[in-house]
Amino acid sequence: MVAHRCRGRQRDLLITNYETGVSKVKNYVKGVVASAMFIAIPASAADFLSELNEGENCSVSSVYGDYQAPKRLMAATTEVIEGDSAKSYAEIQRATWQWLMANAGNTSKLATMSLSESDLTAIGAIDCPMCDVLQAQQRRLQVGVSKVLGHQVDLNGANGKASHAGGSMTSVGDGVMWSTNIQSPSAAAMKLEINGFQLPKGAGLYVFNDYGEAFGPYQGMGPNGDGEFWTNSITGDNLRLAIYLPKETDKALGDAFMTIASVGHMGPRFRLARTIAPAEVGDKAFCSFNESCVENANCGSTHSSVNDARKAVAHMIYQSGGGYYICSGGLLADTDNGSVTPYFLTANHCISKGREAKSLEAVFDFDTPCGGNCDQYASNTSNYPIRTNGAALLSSNRTGDYTLMRLNQTPGGSRAYLGWNSNPVAFNNGTALYRVSHPSGAPLAYSEHTVDTSKGTCSSWPRGNWIYSQDEYGATEGGSSGSPVVNSAGEVVGQLSGGCGTNVNDTCDTVNNATVDGAFAGYFDSVSEWLDPDNGGNPGGGDETVSSVSVSLETRGRRTRAVATVVIVDGSGSPVANASVSGSFSGDISGSGNGSTDSNGVAVIRSGWTRSSVSSVQYCVDTVNGAAASGNTCS
Repeated sequence: MVAHRCRGRQRDLLITNYETGVSKVKNYVKGVVASAMFIAIPASAADFLSELNEGENCSVSSVYGDYQAPKRLMAATTEVIEGDSAKSYAEIQRATWQWLMANAGNTSKLATMSLSESDLTAIGAIDCPMCDVLQAQQRRLQVGVSKVLGHQVDLNGANGKASHAGGSMTSVGDGVMWSTNIQSPSAAAMKLEINGFQLPKGAGLYVFNDYGEAFGPYQGMGPNGDGEFWTNSITGDNLRLAIYLPKETDKALGDAFMTIASVGHMGPRFRLARTIAPAEVGDKAFCSFNESCVENANCGSTHSSVNDARKAVAHMIYQSGGGYYICSGGLLADTDNGSVTPYFLTANHCISKGREAKSLEAVFDFDTPCGGNCDQYASNTSNYPIRTNGAALLSSNRTGDYTLMRLNQTPGGSRAYLGWNSNPVAFNNGTALYRVSHPSGAPLAYSEHTVDTSKGTCSSWPRGNWIYSQDEYGATEGGSSGSPVVNSAGEVVGQLSGGCGTNVNDTCDTVNNATVDGAFAGYFDSVSEWLDPDNGGNPGGGDETVSSVSVSLETRGRRTRAVATVVIVDGSGSPVANASVSGSFSGDISGSGNGSTDSNGVAVIRSGWTRSSVSSVQYCVDTVNGAAASGNTCS
């Protein structure tokens, strides 16, 4: 075995906003529509992030590690679902923004965020002579910081007032709107983390700016059903937010509250959020911030295997710790032909925790015409980016570098749920592979690869659990991580981990570097209970049982809410992590409540707040991982 110094590169970038998309809307504003989906309309896009190529020491070897072939070889076919057109989303969103601009107050300012010198250095807002040296030890490129705000918005007692809780109150028909502004000077974009969110039926929270972007309504207890969520990103350094209540009554106002936990400030490295930018047309094949070997997915001749992948792959934005990252991922089909579940595959090094999954925004249909520029999609409402908000983590592991999630909403538009094949390809030299991804956060790019068993392996990515290939056309960069790779039949056989070689800082060096994907065959048994339910799923899996349910009361001032603690175990009595639990409260407090288990198999599920007297509350589990619950299901 010949040893070399080489580096493995995980292709994810730290960012703090992204372009346009969609959020599910129900009970839409009176006078606009009854039910709709809508998206943001930015003025334009601009530069994206440059990649920071970092990695780890590794050695060239033929060691296969602890790879084991899957217990069963299975395949699923791709399903294509036709939804409403993106143009209709854009039109509805424009009406939403106009309605907000006409009715929201514009005088109140809730907070002005300030950044320290270390914050500004971290996001590239001021020069740092040593930063290049320091960044050589990092895997992530930071472009924003999360600043704690902790402001509580409680509209109790706001009836008839001109201002309340740091915002302005305006009448809107029979209803009322509370609105305010949060500023973070020089931010390229902003977003909010919300906790303790609860609104009465028909009410909604919106975030918007002065440039045509508006998102919402976020309703009830938010898209995750537990009062905790992240708003969509808003371009600019002034984020406007509004809460609309259809009826101005003391009860309605008394049931509306939330805490703005933190504000995300995005710096100059996040150039995607620029609202006004010149066209970037040059002599390169794609965006000016991509390497010369990166190819626009709408240029040249692409293999038919990626025709459906274009409708399945999404640009991902999520929070991890104090930063926001971008990766790629894609929708997967299951073997249950009777329904469509938005299963979503990406890399473990992108998302591996439940809170990260909850913060996910997935942007579909983010591409640009051949010969155009990277801003052109912004005015192309016939193929407009569509987004979903939030997800539940189902299974994740460093081995194979995979994460399977279930999106909180089924994405609209023309969507493909990709078929997959659990037959191993890691040792099949010469097998052709294809992908579309979002390198450096760019619109869809296309690449072709060939399995190469002669490529040396990085020590932490053994062949078998990972697939090593050589780039034949196009390339991947930071932001491509997690993108599904398909065979010639369009079936998913893995997802991108990164690059391994002796020259990974040169994306276009195909001789000294390999592209490395986590092998679907290596972890299929761990995800089969969701993807292969028609064939029994994972042998020995899918036997989650409710071990216990208990309920306690939590009081804050005059408000009370119920807290259910649910323990999930498997058939052997061991705790089940990352199980999705759904159920409902009854008694003096009622309503649905959802959550996910931690590493100890415990899910903590909170009800909405009430100001009424509470003496008896029960919680019953309805489903675990989407299946009917069994065991001790009620408290």
